[in-house]
Amino acid sequence: MRVISFIAAMLLSSATNAACVNSLERQAPDSRFQINDATVTDTHTGLMWLRCPVGQKLNGSACSIDTGQSAMFAWGQALQVAMDASVAGFNDWRLPNKHELSSIVDRSCSGPAVNEKAFPGAMVRGYWSSTPQRREEGYAWHVDFTTGIMLPRENSAIFGVLLVRNP
Repeated sequence: MRVISFIAAMLLSSATNAACVNSLERQAPDSRFQINDATVTDTHTGLMWLRCPVGQKLNGSACSIDTGQSAMFAWGQALQVAMDASVAGFNDWRLPNKHELSSIVDRSCSGPAVNEKAFPGAMVRGYWSSTPQRREEGYAWHVDFTTGIMLPRENSAIFGVLLVRNP
């Protein structure tokens, strides 16, 4: 019972520390990201990301809950939130496709499986991509940031939103 309570607390937490396997090459090292306050540019892909998920705001070098905005969305809502976003001086934010979202995953780490310096608000749960699942209607792809695994989920499920834009 104690183990189940610990796992539940880890899944609900947004203040986490990744566990990384030191013998594996980091897929998303600090050197890959150019941090500029609220945004981060991935020098590997050229994409600019908002560092904090929707529903959080940057406070110094950490993200904190923004009480004025929801943090979890169904897929259709996530698409609309991304289209309506005007933040960090840009209004061309969008929901990343499944390959873009998967590109920031560091599979040598878990809990979360992303670079925490670049994405300090990364929660140990899933984030929506803009990519619908082609084989089954009513499903879209999301990336689980606990493990970095990409899976299709029902559009009615609720997950977080990371915003991306082209440079």
